[in-house]
Amino acid sequence: MTPTSRPAPRAPRRAPRAARRRTAACALALVLPALWVLSACVAMPTSGPVEVGDGEVSDAGPAVVPLADRPALDADPQGIVVGFLKASQAGFSRDPRRGGDFRAAREYLAGDARAAWKPRESVVVYPTTSSPTFTVVNESQVQVTLTVAARIDADGRYAEAATDAEESLTFDLVQDSSDQWRIAGLEDGVVLDESNFENLFSSATLYFLTPDDTDLVPETRWFPVRNIATSIVRELLEGPSPWLRDSVRSAIPEGVELKPETVPVDEADSTASVGLTEAAALTDAAERARMLAQIEASLAIPGVRAVEVTAGGVPLTASATDLRQGVDTDAVLEVVSGDTVVQLTNGELVPLLEPPDLGGRAVHDLARNERGNVRVARSDAGDLVRVGVGDAPTETILSGPGLLAPSVDRLSWTWTAYPGPAGLLVAVRADGQRADISAPWLAGRSVTAIRVSRDGARVAVLSTGTDGLALDVAGVVRDASGSPLQLGEPLGTGATLVDATELVWVDDATLGVLGRSGVATSAAYHLVPLSGQTRALPALEDAVAIAGGKGQRSLYVATSDARLFWLPGVNASWSEVATGVRDPYFPG
Repeated sequence: MTPTSRPAPRAPRRAPRAARRRTAACALALVLPALWVLSACVAMPTSGPVEVGDGEVSDAGPAVVPLADRPALDADPQGIVVGFLKASQAGFSRDPRRGGDFRAAREYLAGDARAAWKPRESVVVYPTTSSPTFTVVNESQVQVTLTVAARIDADGRYAEAATDAEESLTFDLVQDSSDQWRIAGLEDGVVLDESNFENLFSSATLYFLTPDDTDLVPETRWFPVRNIATSIVRELLEGPSPWLRDSVRSAIPEGVELKPETVPVDEADSTASVGLTEAAALTDAAERARMLAQIEASLAIPGVRAVEVTAGGVPLTASATDLRQGVDTDAVLEVVSGDTVVQLTNGELVPLLEPPDLGGRAVHDLARNERGNVRVARSDAGDLVRVGVGDAPTETILSGPGLLAPSVDRLSWTWTAYPGPAGLLVAVRADGQRADISAPWLAGRSVTAIRVSRDGARVAVLSTGTDGLALDVAGVVRDASGSPLQLGEPLGTGATLVDATELVWVDDATLGVLGRSGVATSAAYHLVPLSGQTRALPALEDAVAIAGGKGQRSLYVATSDARLFWLPGVNASWSEVATGVRDPYFPG
């Protein structure tokens, strides 16, 4: 499968849109309900978008998977390629009779290719809105062109593709001693349509630790549902991805391996058994408890009710450390009403017990930490002001002009950025201590929005440059005192977005963006997983601000005519909950 054109999704930058190529030759196409049919020019129907899951990962077998047939006698090169692609999809099945373990797919390969092909090296997912085309280049070469929705690498990292990204795969064929065509030249990996990808893969969350050991930091990966518990633990032992590596740590000692090499789940009591090799570092009781917290959180999947961990054959009986993870379920939405701040409680606007003093200033884009003792806002002049609470005055802590809307992290640092192509990020404490954040990958770009995650280990950045809009997430590197120093390399996400004005964290693995995408021509609230497909929610006319931070059942939008709307679930409709308010915000 030699790719002759590979427009990658932005990572870290948005790739230019690939021009749609349409071959003039009449092509073979695939039909993927139960059977694949050869015909002159037919479509490939699929169903359902690819989306990030709700955190639950099923280890049950897929409901529907393609059947793998052996190569047909005297099939021509096109037929062999069609049959191979079908059989390679079936290779992820739990059932060997359906082609599991890629045995049937390898029958379509010749000699060295049969042994050398690595199907799990990558997965290319194509969307429902286009059909792959098959072109006969010559009697021994077939080219497949498809629109790409996403790519998943060998470690389960998911990269959403930009709208209309395409890939061309070239298959070289030879005739064997029986004059049967077989594939001799191809790249590693498998091509999956969205419906089969949804049946055969699930998202899973690996958890790591903040450097101060207070929070669990998630990283979403995608694995075949077959033996998913084993995939989770293997990747957990390998550690976080490079973009996150300098911002988190793992309590699992280096060099520890999985032994035996699988994680069986007992069908009777749903207990996952994790066997680790012995390591001297495991004698530290506190570190051992943190390691168990990582493993147990990462294996919190359907079908697993308990986790037993052994090291060198000896059971680890300590209790896992209780660490923060996920959203703040007690968080309360606040809004500005008139010249004061109020909170939304049970659908009613209620005064705060100790309302912040805006000091008679016209302020916007308020932000606060979870405790509420650090409150900041942006003035009309673009300065950053600390909003007084109680006897504390409202005063400027960072001068503009034009500073971006602030974000407050759990260590009481307020993040903002100066406008312009310098890409200069700044964090400041209430006492005036300032930190200029190094992020070389933002050079030449204008930052338009910035938000720090609840765990403080990651920051989301919207920026624009000559290549258009970019939405990136990077790890936060801090010193021993917790002061931010720099951002790690970025993880590009939201590849289908074309413009955006507002940015929030909806939960610990999903961003909320107000903007337009390839699937929404007017401004809408978008859910953007760090590892999954962007989803546009129903648009609201004149939307100017969004709020999120308490999960996907607590999404809010404010409009330019001072109305506040709530979306009780991603499949629901917007409901008006208040009027005469602006600037809705959760902690962060």
